[in-house]
Amino acid sequence: MAREIKFSLVYRDMWQSSGKYVPRVDQLEEVAPAIIDMGCFDRVETNGGAFEQVNLLFGENPNMAVRKWTAPFHKAGIETHMLERGLNALRMNPVPADVRRLMFQVKKKQGTDIARSFCGLNDHRNLKLSVEFAQEAGMTSQVALSGTNSPGHTVGRTKGSRRYRPTVCKLFR
Repeated sequence: MAREIKFSLVYRDMWQSSGKYVPRVDQLEEVAPAIIDMGCFDRVETNGGAFEQVNLLFGENPNMAVRKWTAPFHKAGIETHMLERGLNALRMNPVPADVRRLMFQVKKKQGTDIARSFCGLNDHRNLKLSVEFAQEAGMTSQVALSGTNSPGHTVGRTKGSRRYRPTVCKLFR
């Protein structure tokens, strides 16, 4: 049985540039028609990483910026997605669960359809709440583990072993 393949446009380096170059919402609104006219993307990353923090630096309201940026894609039938770092020492720890739940609810109301969550610590347990909260908010949840191989990042290592032995992931069955 054939499966449909959907292409996403991802701005990975732009959103993670910490303000080195992140466009204002008026600039994003200018490029949205060109992206739509390409006709090859079913999904577009509309926010994530530093997007909202940079909006604040520009004096923009992030709620309005995300809504304005996602609107032309929704009108064209294109889904939007965000980058979310899951629960790990790098980002969402020790943010309480109720605050994380609220973030997904807000992102959905802003117009984000898909949460693309990842864990940089190689532990699927760090993604559990991201999956649950995205689904509760009515978003599609996509997750990924990073392939970091070090004693501090790898789950399932045995003493003296240099091999990565992943744990069985019950989340995605």
